[in-house]
Amino acid sequence: MYVSMMRWTLASVALWALVSNAALAGPQVPPAASAAPSPAPSASAAPASTSDSVTPAATAPAATSIATPKVSLPVDGAFSLPGGIWNCETLANSTATSVYKVSDARTMVERTTLHLPHRPPVELDTTFTYSPALGRWSLSMQHGAYTATAPQWSQPTWTFEGYEADADPRGRVRLVYTSLGPDAYRSDYQALNKGTWQTFSGATCKREVP
Repeated sequence: MYVSMMRWTLASVALWALVSNAALAGPQVPPAASAAPSPAPSASAAPASTSDSVTPAATAPAATSIATPKVSLPVDGAFSLPGGIWNCETLANSTATSVYKVSDARTMVERTTLHLPHRPPVELDTTFTYSPALGRWSLSMQHGAYTATAPQWSQPTWTFEGYEADADPRGRVRLVYTSLGPDAYRSDYQALNKGTWQTFSGATCKREVP
């Protein structure tokens, strides 16, 4: 169990590094995608002018234009993660770097390199998949070693709840991202212990744009 928890801790540090930044700053409004554009206004004809001495002639009905519905992505802070490199400092006083890339319309992949004192770097991979039908994200860390789901990131915090797959019995874990602005995040890895969520790892990250 200790080894399993250690793997989760390292993975959590990396993933939280991915979405956790600037832990020491106060929480702010999360990064949001641009709001859906307003529908095109309908054109309406100006009222016809009349004269006191002339009976107005019948006029054709005013032409109107039909607004075309516009489809936009949900307001979701997750879409702000790709771009640049996230430099992170963990609660264990180690450092990590994370890069997020969109592999297709519904999938985002995160590669984290954890730099440990007196040890070779550790690389961690996390795949985020969005389901438009469910309006939810799923997370798979280290090829399914840890799995969790979360709603869209539309609040100051973004919480993935799931399980550590290789634990016996399976332990409940969660990853909580806290937005600290468009280029800073905090991440906390937590485990359920006797009915209480306890943080055992985490990181704060800031984006560096080349």
